Amino acid sequence: MPDDAVVSRHIAVFSFPAYAHVAPVLPVVAELVRRGHRVTFAVVDEFAAEVAATGAEVLPYTSTFPWATGLGDSGSDGYALRAMLAFMAEGLAPLPSAVRRFAGDPPDLVVHDLAASETARLLARKWSVPTVQSCPEFASNEHFAMNAAQAAEDAGPPPDLDDPGLAAFVEEAERLLAEHGLSDVDTSGDAGYHLVYLPKAFQIRGETFDDRFAFVGPCFDRSGPAGEWAPPADGLPVVLISLGTSRSREQTGFFRKCVRAFTGQPWHVVLTLGRWVDPAELGPLPPNVEAHPFVAHAALLPHTKVFVTHGGLGSTMESLHYGVPMVVTPSQSDQVVTAARIAELDLGRVVSRTGVTERELLDAVTETAADPVVGRRVRWMSEQVRQAGGETRAADAVESWLEGAVR
Repeated sequence: MPDDAVVSRHIAVFSFPAYAHVAPVLPVVAELVRRGHRVTFAVVDEFAAEVAATGAEVLPYTSTFPWATGLGDSGSDGYALRAMLAFMAEGLAPLPSAVRRFAGDPPDLVVHDLAASETARLLARKWSVPTVQSCPEFASNEHFAMNAAQAAEDAGPPPDLDDPGLAAFVEEAERLLAEHGLSDVDTSGDAGYHLVYLPKAFQIRGETFDDRFAFVGPCFDRSGPAGEWAPPADGLPVVLISLGTSRSREQTGFFRKCVRAFTGQPWHVVLTLGRWVDPAELGPLPPNVEAHPFVAHAALLPHTKVFVTHGGLGSTMESLHYGVPMVVTPSQSDQVVTAARIAELDLGRVVSRTGVTERELLDAVTETAADPVVGRRVRWMSEQVRQAGGETRAADAVESWLEGAVR
């Protein structure tokens, strides 16, 4: 929609407070603000500065998610209930702040994450405004369900619905809803619209999704901070190794394995460790290996031959945007689903994070780099990613849904 045709609207945004969930929606928010819309973004302190930089109004709230302790192993007793309650509690955490902020100034549309979306969906239904789900993983419909695909990978038992902890949570949630006049609000059957940060060609059963789903591809800052990283002077091909921003117990061991696998080999290795691994834990590094807590992928991937990745969808899309094949070493169930799709589409290889040997890891990288089928398929998918439209198409979709809602 041309800028001069835009009528300024008020948009509320709620996101699960993790990097992989917040990051893709930020460029969309910035584009909506640039077009003249007011955006109010409920966010925790960790991401407040990034939200403010988009021009959106920051609506602060405090997360209840157990970031320090985690939820435990997905196969452990009680995991399913712990996870369910933690996400539901997080979904209600912004409610008091949101009720106060939007009193007398409700939004025209609500954008919410697929996780922990209770506050957003309750208030949107109360205000009778449309919802847009910000989807940082595969979208779901009646033909493909991401939850079912993940459940097939999780070995743990289902939640115990007779657990007294569940009854206590429900009682507290009912009190909170009553306090804010939301006891009778029903969010069932709320289909809404969807922003999906991948191209339709990568979506599982993509041909079955209708126009309520906008497959916009990745939305991220493609510039990369100037001077943050430079390719090696020796001209060796670069392999980037990153396991994302989430914590997993085998991260340090895997990074050490990578160092051993590539020591003295004709590769230049860049490890981005995240905040959970101290570079000192890796010990002395050989000349062809460097380790950093963080380097923007946009600075690295244009120079990268192969990306060894955990298979998070954000990292996967960045890799495909730059036409880089992958060796995927998934840990969590959503990453296993993504890894299977990468292998199915011949965009890379999959290895076991704990089971792969140093030799097998080196061979997987070398073979992936040399595979002509993988190279051809990655180049094709890179075009699909780049043509999906990113934040520009996402903002177009939001505006079209807004226009339909206010007619």
